[in-house]
Amino acid sequence: MSATLAAPQKGQTDEHKETYYSFQIKGWTNFDPMGQTLAKIAENIQQGDGFLSLFEVVKTEKDLADIGDEEVKECFANTLAAKRLVKTIHGLPKNLIEELRSALNTEKEEVMPKKPVVSAAPLPAKDESASRPKQWP
Repeated sequence: MSATLAAPQKGQTDEHKETYYSFQIKGWTNFDPMGQTLAKIAENIQQGDGFLSLFEVVKTEKDLADIGDEEVKECFANTLAAKRLVKTIHGLPKNLIEELRSALNTEKEEVMPKKPVVSAAPLPAKDESASRPKQWP
């Protein structure tokens, strides 16, 4: 169960035909968000230790195969496969169901890896507060 599924190719199934959104979020916190998970950062912001200043949809794709980021495409493909498996699990052979159950029990904590936040670009030299294209509502 540790192998990942291949990313879908164009024209596979209709389940890949939904809208996918690439977005950016900018904000300020009174704590260092580097090395923390997004969930922890969001929790701290909800407690008043930060504010979002921008939420922007950068790009949309109408099909999974059109997503340019191979890692993201693979994650979506794996999620779709898991959802398909959950819907049809009762039709699988009992030994395969047991293998799946065993794999899930072994990796309970690593079902969804919690990646820490890392910087994708160097910090800008100028003050960004003067040019905000879209404000968080």
